[in-house]
Amino acid sequence: MQIALVTGGGGGIGSAVARRLAREGQHVVVADIDLPAATRVAHAVQGTPVRLNAGDFDDNHRLAGWITEHFGQLDVAVLNVGINSGQRGAQPLDPARYRDCVNVNLDSIVFGIDAVTPLMAAGGGGLIMVTCSLSSLWPEVSNPVYTLTKTGALGYVRAMARLLAERGIAIHALCPSSVDTPMMGPSRGRALAQGFPLISPDQVAEAMMTIAETPGAATTWSLVAGQPPMPYEFAPVPPTLRPDGTVVPVN
Repeated sequence: MQIALVTGGGGGIGSAVARRLAREGQHVVVADIDLPAATRVAHAVQGTPVRLNAGDFDDNHRLAGWITEHFGQLDVAVLNVGINSGQRGAQPLDPARYRDCVNVNLDSIVFGIDAVTPLMAAGGGGLIMVTCSLSSLWPEVSNPVYTLTKTGALGYVRAMARLLAERGIAIHALCPSSVDTPMMGPSRGRALAQGFPLISPDQVAEAMMTIAETPGAATTWSLVAGQPPMPYEFAPVPPTLRPDGTVVPVN
């Protein structure tokens, strides 16, 4: 039986992913800072609940050690913790909210990858899926702090992809548009009033399965309402030229 970890597993997307993985026959470790929420989801999928402060480096490594002790392996990790910045616009900047958003949305990804990589590599490899956002690809002008964190998370995933592949670990970032979860807050009502279609958490979970089952899947994927998940193609960087006009190869 494969062992899967879902962080933010007590929330909307996390619980949907946990259910989907359980249907695939995986035992799901449901991790959340809200232990009662994690317990409810874990009970529903016959998984294991754990409390995790995903923005804490030591807590991530403690969890990896606990998984090693109890299961001896980790095959799939879905790093899914996220919050809104709670701050519209850019000024005046609220330093506390800024730090919270960076910690939850960005630190959790960096720390989570660092914690699960040795365990996966020891078992011959694995799969890491990171929940990013369409804001990772297209700036959300009304929420620049959130955009910062999601852009940073995607950049880290892209930079780590080759390094992880050398250890047998595939990593993908899924960038969905607005997902119908409580994190939307008041913007949910505004979106519905304007006829803007929302993605369901189950659609996000299904998209992750599609990516996982796609041979040679790209690192970065987008997901918008009414469309299947699609590999995202970045524009090429202009080539660097030597004084003699020859191109400097990019590794």
